[in-house]
Amino acid sequence: MPCALCDGDQLSFPVPDAAGEHLPDDRPGAALCTHCLAVEPVDDPPSAYPAFSESIPGFPDGEAGAVVACVFALVDSLALYRAEVSALADAAERRGVDVLLLIDRLAATDGVEPYFDVSRRGTQLEQLLYE
Repeated sequence: MPCALCDGDQLSFPVPDAAGEHLPDDRPGAALCTHCLAVEPVDDPPSAYPAFSESIPGFPDGEAGAVVACVFALVDSLALYRAEVSALADAAERRGVDVLLLIDRLAATDGVEPYFDVSRRGTQLEQLLYE
């Protein structure tokens, strides 16, 4: 199923237990657009995490990638989901991912055009995470 925002390809994944409690939707899976990084819930996810890095260079694979994708699901609503984004970013960092660095790298990657304003959200995320 193509992305609703940009018609790009999507990677479906199961929502990790560490992330599910922080998302506003309780569906068991989500899909990450490989072009704009938008995330939408899905009802029937695969049982395993996809190889995110095969479709999005530099994106973490496995559960770490799924947690980061969950951050991206909420990053455009930081005011509403401040605590949730912070908790998800912490979960990503515990899995070895620097979310701010990753956002900067993805914004510079050919073929990736984030749906959110990278400079604005990056600054807001930095303020949120390093208060």
